[in-house]
This record gives sequence, structure tokens and C-alpha cells, in this order.
Amino acid sequence: MDEDINPGPVMRFSPNEKKYKIHHFQHLYAWFLYSLMTLTWITKKDFKQLFKYHKLGLLKNTGKSFTRHLMELIGFKAAYWAYAFIIPLIFSPLPWWQTLTGFILMHLFAGLVLACVFQPAHVMPDTDYFVADNEGTIENHWAIHQLLTTCNFAPKSRIFSWYVGGLNYQIEHHLFPNICHVHYKKISNIVRNTAKEFGVPYNEHKSFISALWYHGKMLKQLGRA
Repeated sequence: MDEDINPGPVMRFSPNEKKYKIHHFQHLYAWFLYSLMTLTWITKKDFKQLFKYHKLGLLKNTGKSFTRHLMELIGFKAAYWAYAFIIPLIFSPLPWWQTLTGFILMHLFAGLVLACVFQPAHVMPDTDYFVADNEGTIENHWAIHQLLTTCNFAPKSRIFSWYVGGLNYQIEHHLFPNICHVHYKKISNIVRNTAKEFGVPYNEHKSFISALWYHGKMLKQLGRA
């Protein structure tokens, strides 16, 4: 249900999803698709989500009308494209194609980094993949569900944790979304010990590279099994 890691049928992130022949190679092409993440954000994704939320009636509690949301979204998109692309395109001494290339490369790198932080937190061999019933209900406690479906990595690297804004503590990120990420490291010790006390798995990889490696193995497994 996490829209940040839902690319549609081109990727298979769960054994419960339908498998297509193209998934056989997803462990190879996934990294290119990951790099497109922020490019889709700055173009179609936000608009697609806004119309989806409007259709589902999720905008009612925001205190703003659909038209107000749409106008704000268009305004912020225009402001972003203006300062990040149009102004450099006009005033840069470089040829237009170099400015365009730099803009695209920036987003390809940002998208790849973001996806490589998001995906090893969920699509891993040691996380569970539940299926909801017809009413969208999963017979599990909410907190335990977060532990079973989420994975931490590189918990001892303060520099890495600072760089990714604490998202390497994905379990704590899910359990305590209203708590600042600078506290995740200390909170993780409490969560880990509590999970051990009650016999609940606490999924964790020692390094980011290890987490990426196992994510790649999981992609291959899901594409072929």
C-alpha cells in the first residue's frame, strides 16, 4: 500500500502479485527505473495522487477544496520548474542541451539514491508479505505488522543516518512518525529489546551495502519464483 514503492506492473515487489515474463529480468532493469523516481514526482505523480485522493474523498479533512489543492500544486510546480530549470536555462552561459543534461542527471541520481533507501526497507527476504481480506483488513496488530514488514539497515553509522534523515531506522520511522528522526537510534534499542522480549522479529542489516545486496537477491527471487 506504500505509494513510494509502488511502480505498477512493471515490477514485482511481492510474491502475492501477478508475475509476468518481464519480471525475470527485474533485478537488472530495476536500478534504471529507480532512477526515474523523482522525475515522475516533478511531472505526473503528484497530480495523479491528488485526483486519486479526491476520488476517494480523502481531501475532506484537509480544510481545503479540490480546486484550492490543484491551484497550489500547479503553483508550486511552476515555481520549482522556474528556479530549477527555466532560470538556469535562460541565464546559464552553457548551451541549452548541457543545462538540460545536468537537470536530468541530477534527478536520475536523486531518484536512484531515494529508491535505494526506500526499497531495502521493505522488499527483503526477511520481511513478510501479507494479504488483506475483501474489506482491506489484515488480522494483525498494527505495531507488530510494522515490525514484520519493515527492515532497518546500517544502524551504527551516524553519518549515513544523518545523510538519509533517519530512514535507515525504517521500523522506528513507521512506529513513531511524529517523533524526530534524531531520536531513532536510542529508540531502536528499546524497540529491539521489546521485540526480543515478546518473540517478535526485528529485521536489521548491519550495512547499507548488505541491505542493497539482499534487496537485489529478493528482486531476482520474485522475478523467477
